[in-house]
Amino acid sequence: MDEKSFWHIPVLFHEYIDSLNISSTKRNIVIDCTLWLGGHAVGIIQKLHKGDVFVGFDLDNDNLKSSREIIEKSVGEFAKETGITIHCIHANFRDIRAKLLELGIDSVTAVCYDLWVSSAHFDDADRGFSFRFTGKLDMRFDRENGGKTAHDIINHSSEKELIEMLRTYGEEPKARFIAEAIVRARKVQPLETTEELTKLIEETSYDPKSVVRSFQGIRIAVNDEFGSIETSLKDTINLLSKWGRCSVITFHSLEDRLVKQIFAEYLQAERDEFTGQDTVPAILKKVTKKPLLPTDLEMKQNKRSRSAKLRIVEKK
Repeated sequence: MDEKSFWHIPVLFHEYIDSLNISSTKRNIVIDCTLWLGGHAVGIIQKLHKGDVFVGFDLDNDNLKSSREIIEKSVGEFAKETGITIHCIHANFRDIRAKLLELGIDSVTAVCYDLWVSSAHFDDADRGFSFRFTGKLDMRFDRENGGKTAHDIINHSSEKELIEMLRTYGEEPKARFIAEAIVRARKVQPLETTEELTKLIEETSYDPKSVVRSFQGIRIAVNDEFGSIETSLKDTINLLSKWGRCSVITFHSLEDRLVKQIFAEYLQAERDEFTGQDTVPAILKKVTKKPLLPTDLEMKQNKRSRSAKLRIVEKK
């Protein structure tokens, strides 16, 4: 197994795979929207059988290459012998409908999302995701198809836009002060590295969590993460076959709230305001009343799992 596979420990591994309700008698078409380094994917494929299809998405080509290698080494022979079709696609999961149609797929039995940022991103200084290392202000998941970098956003967004970004995506209480400091600093010279940005935030806010929250807010803005989640989840719900499952692992409150709100739109029937009768039935139902959480043992073994929540819904 590729050494990089150990950088990302799959969270809620058994709960996540079991939540997909993979059939032993009917054909499964399972979509993993966040391959990362293939940890969950290998476990999913091991549950499949002859004629089943697995499709994995990743926006980061480096991750995609690693996950392909890990899947091939771990379950490649099993898939060939069993007759399982595997597709690993370089694409944003917001394009799930279009990419599946290219494969001739218009209905799926299960879709899953692990919305954590891969450990490989945080641990690679060149990517600029972490304040722990000095690197360029990039933060893009996909570095091959252009798009704004963190450098572009930090050095060219208006003060108002910076405040809104830090408040909305980072929930940073000192957003105004940090935005003002960024604008003052870049008038002298552009901010170029994660170290420069970290130092500026630390000198502006004495709250050590401000750096974490600000980097989160910038990363979400760079990759339009919430827009991608909303578009993809809504398309996924339409793609699910009857009794099909959608499982989502979230890691922070904003992300979890968004997923919960999107599911809520489909969990309730539309009612006539005069008669009180349902006019359009609910499309989804919850599989578990509350989200599943990591066990104490998992949180002890993998600190990055501490904030994880697994929400599972089923198509009616």
